[in-house]
Amino acid sequence: MKHSGLRFLLPYMKPYRGHLIVGTFYALISAAASAFSPALLGRAIDDVLAGIRTDLLALYAVGLVALATTLAVFRYLLRMLTGQIAVGVSYRMSQDLFDRVLLFDQATIQSYGVGELLSRASNDFIYIWRFYSAGFQMSMHALFLLAIGTGLMALTSPLLAILVVALLVISLGAQVVLGRILERAFDKVQQRMAHLSAFAQEHLSAMRMLAAFAQERPMAAAFQRKNDDYVRSNLDFALRSAAIAPLPSLVVRLAAALVLGIGGALVVGRTISVGQYVQFIVYLGLLSAAAQQLSQAYERLQQGSAAAGRIGEVLRRRPRIADAPDAITHMPSGDICFENVGVRASGDGPWIVRGINLRVPAGTTVGIVGATGAGKSTLLSLVGRVRDPDEGCVTIGGIDIRRIRLETLRRYVAYVPQEPLLFSMSVRDNITLGLSHAPDELVYRAASAARLTNDLAQLPQGLATIVGERGATLSGGQKQRTAIARALVRDPAILLLDDTLSSVDTQTAAEIMRELAAARAGRTVLIVSQRMAAVRDADQIIVLHDGRIVEQGDHQSLLALNGRYAAMYRRELRQAEEAEESNE
Repeated sequence: MKHSGLRFLLPYMKPYRGHLIVGTFYALISAAASAFSPALLGRAIDDVLAGIRTDLLALYAVGLVALATTLAVFRYLLRMLTGQIAVGVSYRMSQDLFDRVLLFDQATIQSYGVGELLSRASNDFIYIWRFYSAGFQMSMHALFLLAIGTGLMALTSPLLAILVVALLVISLGAQVVLGRILERAFDKVQQRMAHLSAFAQEHLSAMRMLAAFAQERPMAAAFQRKNDDYVRSNLDFALRSAAIAPLPSLVVRLAAALVLGIGGALVVGRTISVGQYVQFIVYLGLLSAAAQQLSQAYERLQQGSAAAGRIGEVLRRRPRIADAPDAITHMPSGDICFENVGVRASGDGPWIVRGINLRVPAGTTVGIVGATGAGKSTLLSLVGRVRDPDEGCVTIGGIDIRRIRLETLRRYVAYVPQEPLLFSMSVRDNITLGLSHAPDELVYRAASAARLTNDLAQLPQGLATIVGERGATLSGGQKQRTAIARALVRDPAILLLDDTLSSVDTQTAAEIMRELAAARAGRTVLIVSQRMAAVRDADQIIVLHDGRIVEQGDHQSLLALNGRYAAMYRRELRQAEEAEESNE
């Protein structure tokens, strides 16, 4: 990461500059209270040896209690303050991350993987939180304590102070050098965790399929391998971290040996007093704790930096589908035109569709048919700007849709995919997604048009029934009809139906098509379907083959042409007749 994570965190700290100033003050007061305690103790010991009165000794005790209380109060205030910073930074960063992911196109999301993004949105934020909430306050307090403590030691014995400080500088320098290795090791841990999360997310969502093909054991073994990779990387990080962690303790023990030897000689030579000697011993304990805190804070810094770098890499990723600088905020009316449109499978991959020239008059219905992989769904994705063409353009009312603000375009365009996504909420909330104040009458009318009302008796609480994750408690046909109702309740100007009746029985599909025929009045509709019955009443029908339009016209003219459309239509009629005969 090369400290990219730290550079990325800096902008999020700007609103908390005041908190940092106040926190620095808190850390200074608490560190001073801690550092002056040994000096006061040493002074008390020397006075006791000199024979002071009991009332003066009580004052020393009161002073030590006051310093301890000051330390506790200001450490608490500092911890609360850094906790507020941790909450604010994590909140803003997680909101930015979620907002950015919502803007990603499907190709970008697939390049990461859902599990990878989930790992960055959950595990990585834990380490950013730890860095700000504990690492920050530990490091500030420890730095001030080291500075004040060594200063007071220098006033007593410059020689001992120089020796202790030299050893501490060597220790901190070694931690900085080794910390870079630690950051890279921790980044690898997070990558392995992301891979593990991605594997678990993908396979848990496909449990039924895995059980159907008896793949439980092979998948369990594959998960074990992923888990082993994570354990090995974590163990590697733990070993590297363990190599750095003993450094402060080692330094303190070396310093203790120096203090005991040299300090003892200074006491014998009457260069320092017994109280000052005890003061040095106590300072060693404080500096040991401070050095240990710095070590822990530096470890959290490396972890937070690596985590922030992974989150920052997502936030720096520019959405491929974005508003143009001169995007208009009103929705134009008029014909939809595909002008020499071409779309590649990837950057320089093969063409999915190419040379598409099509005019869809406003308020008409166009059916799109063709074999699997012909590019039917790709055309619909262009109208809603799920993706942009690699060549040519799509216009509405003569305006390139890339010049229309995304929010405006998608408010007027409703897209119903072949595999609808439902959320773990009520059926009604899934229909009114984003329209929480839609009247019940409008919702019920949309559900009726989608023939979802036929199944309400099967649902325990009707439209108020909570569906499972991704609509798991509903059948495929019920999910598709819920998605159709979701589109109709918005009363869109442009309706895109991507083979939305593939999981619906023939009779229900016919009823839905009759309702949609009435709902299509006044709006532009593009229908992709494998069923000829779904498009036969369209104003025009296009047949795609190998990404190009090979036939175009209405139902009767295409039958008269006796080409691909006619062959598909006859095959569908024959399959319907065979199904009727088998039922008899």
